Amino acid sequence: MGKYDKQPLYCKLAEIIEEKIETGAWKKGKKITSERELCEEYNMSRITVRNAIDELVRQGRLEKVQGKGTFVVGSSIIQNLGNVYSFSREMEKQGKISATRLVNKEVQKADRRVSKALGIDEGDLVVYIERLRCAENTPIMLEKTYFPKESYEFVLDIDLDKDPLYKTLDEKYGVNINRAIETFKACELNSYECKLLQCKAPQYGLLVKRTSYCDDRVVCCSSIVSKGDTFEFTVKLESK
Repeated sequence: MGKYDKQPLYCKLAEIIEEKIETGAWKKGKKITSERELCEEYNMSRITVRNAIDELVRQGRLEKVQGKGTFVVGSSIIQNLGNVYSFSREMEKQGKISATRLVNKEVQKADRRVSKALGIDEGDLVVYIERLRCAENTPIMLEKTYFPKESYEFVLDIDLDKDPLYKTLDEKYGVNINRAIETFKACELNSYECKLLQCKAPQYGLLVKRTSYCDDRVVCCSSIVSKGDTFEFTVKLESK
């Protein structure tokens, strides 16, 4: 029996369409084949085709535009959580065109949450960096990062419009982030985040809180928000 044999018909078609999106056969922004044509191509009823499309719309893979048709929203970015990762390197490995847009870089006073994450006193100065991470020229993730100013004031000198932050820390300053702790939480993006990520409110997404270490020393803490359909996380589990 094939891999689709025990699935409802609409799930079979949904997986076929999803595979076209993941392989790039149907690219982001492309208007997909009409319901009538899908019925004819896969010998399925109109209700089956409609259910498959509605399922992918619900998942955020497709978008229906009144009077125009159904369009591809985009493929997800698969991220393995088993290793400390670099956004830029992951985008390159997955064939994405990655870019970073600097939104803000300044010195701030640490609030209670940031001071606790960094192990400093509330009110201590931190270097604050806010960046948009992009794939295929589309903003997909808003990242806010905090460094203790006393130890990492030199971060202010890094030209973040040209130089990747963590690669520069490693190669120029000898700060190798080799350990990180992350927590994940569903969230609703606020109006500012929706504007930067070019999406309409209300929009639900993923909030990732990350504390990064060089050996046992805290280097920085970050909060990252993305639209819910942007990332697909994988974890490799092994029994011992």
